[in-house]
Amino acid sequence: MSENTNLKIALDNASDLFNNNNLNECIEQLEEILNIYPTNLKALSLLLDINVKFNKAEKALKIIKKLIQLEPDSKEHHEKLLKVYQFLNDNRAYESALIDFHKKFPSITTARLISNIHIENDREEESDQVIQSFFESDKKYGDLYKGIRHVKAGRLKLAEDSYKRVLKKDKNNIDALRLLGLLAFKTKDYEVSERLFLRVLELDPTFSLAWDNLAKLYRIQNKLSKSVPAFKNLIKLDPNNFEALVSLGTVYIKLSKYHEGIKLYDKSLKINPENPRVFLSLGHALKTVGERKRCEDAYQNAIKYFPLSGEAYWSLANLKTYEFSDKEIFNMESSLKENIHPKELIQMHFALGKAYESKKHFDKSFKHYALGNWQQRKQISYNAEDYKISIDNLIDFFENNHDLYKLRAKSSFEDPIFILGLPRSGSTMIEQILASHSLIEGTQELPNILAISRDIKLIDQEKGYPNNLLTLEQSSFEDLGQKYIDETKWARSSKPFFIDKMPNNFVHIGLIKLILPKARIIDARRNPMDACFSCFKQYFAKGQHFTYDLDDIARYYKDYIRLINYWKKRFPGEIFTINYEDVIKNPNERIADLLEFCNVKFEENCLNFHKSKRPVKTASSEQVRQPIYKTGLDYWRNYEDHLEILTKHFHDGEKKS
Repeated sequence: MSENTNLKIALDNASDLFNNNNLNECIEQLEEILNIYPTNLKALSLLLDINVKFNKAEKALKIIKKLIQLEPDSKEHHEKLLKVYQFLNDNRAYESALIDFHKKFPSITTARLISNIHIENDREEESDQVIQSFFESDKKYGDLYKGIRHVKAGRLKLAEDSYKRVLKKDKNNIDALRLLGLLAFKTKDYEVSERLFLRVLELDPTFSLAWDNLAKLYRIQNKLSKSVPAFKNLIKLDPNNFEALVSLGTVYIKLSKYHEGIKLYDKSLKINPENPRVFLSLGHALKTVGERKRCEDAYQNAIKYFPLSGEAYWSLANLKTYEFSDKEIFNMESSLKENIHPKELIQMHFALGKAYESKKHFDKSFKHYALGNWQQRKQISYNAEDYKISIDNLIDFFENNHDLYKLRAKSSFEDPIFILGLPRSGSTMIEQILASHSLIEGTQELPNILAISRDIKLIDQEKGYPNNLLTLEQSSFEDLGQKYIDETKWARSSKPFFIDKMPNNFVHIGLIKLILPKARIIDARRNPMDACFSCFKQYFAKGQHFTYDLDDIARYYKDYIRLINYWKKRFPGEIFTINYEDVIKNPNERIADLLEFCNVKFEENCLNFHKSKRPVKTASSEQVRQPIYKTGLDYWRNYEDHLEILTKHFHDGEKKS
């Protein structure tokens, strides 16, 4: 009997044993064969299948690598290698093998698989590129490639034509649909973009890149509640998708679901434990919910992994009660000599201002506050004279159009309580007092009134706001009031009253009284010297451009007082002014007056507002978690030698304070 005949008999016997599930005997037979014929492909393949059945992945891996050496162009061997790496959860090896497989056997399926891996690892550009490269290499996808090239060259109409040619041949081509969706996204045709992405995901719910595109589309439109399920579906497909976890965490924070956001930040940091940006976001969220120790740790970790993080140092300073160590101050001073980003530099100066202030080194403190403000002032566009003129025009408009209020909405909404005024004037304390009442919901600085004023401005851009108010009818004011109530529901519970603490709403009291005539308005005020200097010491994350120059601040304060006084004359008895100093000196009486204005009964909790556990987003979050203290009164005197500009504006500042 020949050697080949013996080998055939042995292999047939091994196959029979395998088919009859006598796997252990089959292994013995195969090992005998491989001792004599170590490169026999059929014996190796059978032994591989048995090890896969027995979940012996390491042994299977050795065999599959040997098979690939013997038959490097076998698609089946490479596919089995991928499955073994998946079983072993060896993501790095799987990615490398998949890229190699795609080079040998390119297909749109493998291109998408690699694209999904890039998405998992926050490599969005590479994710798109791998699909684009495939389109370039495969003539069947020529129109898709042409479309991509047209987009890169800015030829958007030609790109659209290319994608539509593909869809004319295959209306369900998910790549053409997604690319057309991206094109609509680029041109801000968000409705079309959304429809196309949803169609892609209807056809292929596992297309990670499309979920990523859809989630970001919702987020950029501020459709946060819609972005949540999109991010969740992306995370289901890629549980360790760092970017998606962080993004969903941020969406939750914006929706005031702080604890859910914190959990996602924590989870993302297990994947990437040295990410300073996430530590910063985590610190901000922990500050809001009052977890002080964890908050400090998060900011300190941000500094650990990015020592030039002025934002992290300022975030510690912005806790208002944090004491910097000498080493931290030394590190901040040293960072000023480094090639530090301008934004980080500005915040580093503000942090040093606070650090020296805490140590009562007021001259050094002012020096850094002044440097930080000057650096920021150079980067923004603000003109105090233009602002004064805008207030003049606003007063003139409402003074000359008294009849407008015959059309005010007849709505019965009493829900909103607006707290407004200058930043850093005690509005957070007033909010905390009211939010401690069982009938009043504390929310945050809601942008809705500002958004409504912008919408009115766009009715006729030449006339602008407030002139376009004259084009509206009573039903329009009714609708705008309803719109405000509807669009703020996400921030509220079932309590009958809620607070909107956007300080800049003082400009829009005339609008508020047209659309929500029964809303209560509280003017939170502080003596001008402390109010203005407190603004000067504060780095604002956005807006409040008037706060970076002492003269600008003083002029803004005067315009604010002038406008509030006009509103009080225009709406007598409908605006309640409460002074920070009066609350500090006589809390029982002033809090009782405040509650009476809001038409709610006195509750003891309002005196103990510092015990409230509610989230607080503003800079004063830690200060309002302490009992009433008097150290903030006349605080400007510590810097009196540096505040000549303010004292010239408020020459009687000492008497008022």
